[in-house]
Amino acid sequence: MDLSTITIEDFKSLFPRDFPYLNEYDNAELYNAGDRVYYTTTKLFYDCTVNGTTGILPTDTNNWSVVSDDLENYILDSDITKAFSEAMITFNQALFTSETNIEIGYLYLTAHYLVNDIRASQAGISGTGSFPVASRSVGSVSEAYGIPDAYMKNPVFSFYTQSSYGLKYLNMVLPRLVGNVVSVEGGTRP
Repeated sequence: MDLSTITIEDFKSLFPRDFPYLNEYDNAELYNAGDRVYYTTTKLFYDCTVNGTTGILPTDTNNWSVVSDDLENYILDSDITKAFSEAMITFNQALFTSETNIEIGYLYLTAHYLVNDIRASQAGISGTGSFPVASRSVGSVSEAYGIPDAYMKNPVFSFYTQSSYGLKYLNMVLPRLVGNVVSVEGGTRP
């Protein structure tokens, strides 16, 4: 399968509620009160104030109001494209049995890279890499979990334990990474 045929829309379709995607204004789309859009012409965010608004530019103050927001609060198409490129480097299609499974596996790996990219960008230049935490506490709340040593000590697998998408991807590929051995009785002739 040609992974370049998998689109940003495929990604958004598989993860519709997982990420805050940037909603750019589309003149043909129907908007209702409370819908937020980013208008690339003015580089501002607008909230729709009237239900059933379509074909009316966000600059029309009878139907839209300017709001304070930041692009940093949203996942951009360019973020997804970057994660696609990163996932393509490590993705092995041979581990999957059908094109549908290839697409789902690739999209989960892409989501994992996207999450790690966003975390890294939020930390900025002072960010550091770390292995998964086994336990932590803040005030009276504590959390503890155990990731098997086989994953923690493996530099590749430990990276996938950094997000729920990576764990799901790891769950998809691990059964295919373990070989089956069958012995066959027989002999050889010199």
